[in-house]
Amino acid sequence: MSSLKIATALILALLMVCSGAHAADTATAFEQAATSSEIAGVSLSKIHRWLHEIALPKIDPKTGLYLARGEWNYRDTAADCYPFLTWAAWATDRDALNGPVRDILAAEQKLCNTLDRIPSPYDLKAGKPMEISHDDQVFQASEYVKDGLIAIVEVTGKDAWFDRMRDIEDDIWKHANVETPFGLIPSTNIEVNGEQIQALARLFTMTGERKYLKWATRLADYYLSDEDFVPNRLRDHGCEITGGLGLLLGVESVHDKVAYERHAPRLKKMFNHILAKGCNEDGIMYNEIKKEKFGKRFRDFSDGWGYNYVGFLCYDYAGNTETYTPQIQTTLGALLKPAYDDYPWEGSIDGYADSIEGALYLLNRVDSAEGLQWVNQQTNEHLVHDKELMEHGDLWGTMKLQANAVRTTLMHAHMHTQGVLALPWQQGMRLGAAPDGDGLAIVLHSPVDWEGVLEFDQPRHKTYMGFTQDWPRMNTLPEWFTVDADMTYTIYIDDDANTANVPGSALIKGMALKLKAGQTVKISVGLG
Repeated sequence: MSSLKIATALILALLMVCSGAHAADTATAFEQAATSSEIAGVSLSKIHRWLHEIALPKIDPKTGLYLARGEWNYRDTAADCYPFLTWAAWATDRDALNGPVRDILAAEQKLCNTLDRIPSPYDLKAGKPMEISHDDQVFQASEYVKDGLIAIVEVTGKDAWFDRMRDIEDDIWKHANVETPFGLIPSTNIEVNGEQIQALARLFTMTGERKYLKWATRLADYYLSDEDFVPNRLRDHGCEITGGLGLLLGVESVHDKVAYERHAPRLKKMFNHILAKGCNEDGIMYNEIKKEKFGKRFRDFSDGWGYNYVGFLCYDYAGNTETYTPQIQTTLGALLKPAYDDYPWEGSIDGYADSIEGALYLLNRVDSAEGLQWVNQQTNEHLVHDKELMEHGDLWGTMKLQANAVRTTLMHAHMHTQGVLALPWQQGMRLGAAPDGDGLAIVLHSPVDWEGVLEFDQPRHKTYMGFTQDWPRMNTLPEWFTVDADMTYTIYIDDDANTANVPGSALIKGMALKLKAGQTVKISVGLG
């Protein structure tokens, strides 16, 4: 199917897939799933090739470290390259995940821990960790936790990566040395502190240990005690505090009502200022809030606009309001305007990847036909380039800007499969899904004999993260169709003669399946 035909067909299909609307009938749902299978199949095949042909060979046989750009540091390699190597293996090849990819985690802890369990970049020539300042060490460790380990933990749960995240956080706060009226904090860097709030909010709900909530609230008070606080930077690195404060507000609304009541009005004032001074008429955010009027230079717009709006959505979720959701819907609806068609966000593939990622977070929550069409077109044109179907086309590199393209491509594919994975992935497979009433219609095709499992997503926000509800947040793989481990589901394969009642726990673990070369199966999933 050509790129143009795919883009046209997906306008309706994406509406049904992403909004959660019920398909008109099962036949329509399977048509939509077949269309999505073309998109997700191309993307997952490209990711699978990238994993094996480009990324895994970058693991250094001597140290076991992932040398994405010929080095192992924590601000880029560990924070931005390693997590999406891990995502690629998680989504396509679990043997790679539990072998060489997991081994990287063990290697970096063995070689790089310097201040208790806080690591430093590794000097390959000297064969030892580099000597860096305490502030730089905290910055790099915080980057690793928030951009790297959180992203991994969101899809793997309480595994070894979770242990690493908790250990680093405990030692960052053990060595906190910045005095404030609210207590010691680890940094005055607003990016670091925004990252810390996001990590601590998750650690609290995952462990139940109130020290993490206490530390997060301390950071929030550090900023919001100034009733006029507004972050000036609205692009990458500046939007961490916006999303962090929003996520914390959601957690506080459940676990600390006093802090919630203290922070909610300050956040509302901050958000209103951003909308008034930091956005154009469509609600697209600028890189910074400036007093002077913006010109028309292309790079005025922030590729982190969607990241910031995640914090706004949290405000609405926490207070059960519609304060900012209508504005977000308006902004998504404006994306098809000529001004945002192929807009070169920051002049690199990373700019497209970040802007599309932010939109995907929002579209997981807010319906917008225009936004869905824009995401599909921009992903196809700037990240995937499906005109050669990528069986033999060029692949991404492994430096962080390219790794972020892998991240967003996987997020986009995950939307088209509704969170279903076919493991192990085989080149040329096609997998897509669409809502069918309260259930799911799945189309799976393999060009060769294939034996594996269909693994269904679960409510990870609850089972992994410990959240009472699925708070909007960055550095996650959004949930689409999820199964309840305690429920029973009816599975139809191709026709009613092949019917089975399967526990949700078995679907989460993975439903065994075999396909012959060239076979396409249609699978219907519904509550038993």
